[in-house]
Amino acid sequence: MTNLQTILDNVRTIAHSHKLKYRLEFLYENDIGARIRLALVLSNNESNYHRILVEGRGFSQDMQSILEEELVIELTKKHNAWTASYEQTVKSTISKPGKPATQQIIREINEALKG
Repeated sequence: MTNLQTILDNVRTIAHSHKLKYRLEFLYENDIGARIRLALVLSNNESNYHRILVEGRGFSQDMQSILEEELVIELTKKHNAWTASYEQTVKSTISKPGKPATQQIIREINEALKG
């Protein structure tokens, strides 16, 4: 079974390949899980995104106002397998064809969890 650090590295790689910001929010004791936030930040909001994080206001209304999309992923180890639950916390306000960027990677993450 793949360890948690490898899973986190794989999710970060997937996020970066889709131009999403990866933020590890929480690790459970004994490496049984983690919570991650993936965000789509438009290039004109990059500096604001980093400033808000440095100021420790990553969960503020200011942060939500600059995110185009955000997906929270809860990773947990159940028996001998990794599972993930997904919650879209910021939905895209821009109409574009196809699925939102954060939704497109769920299949890839689920594949990575299989090891």
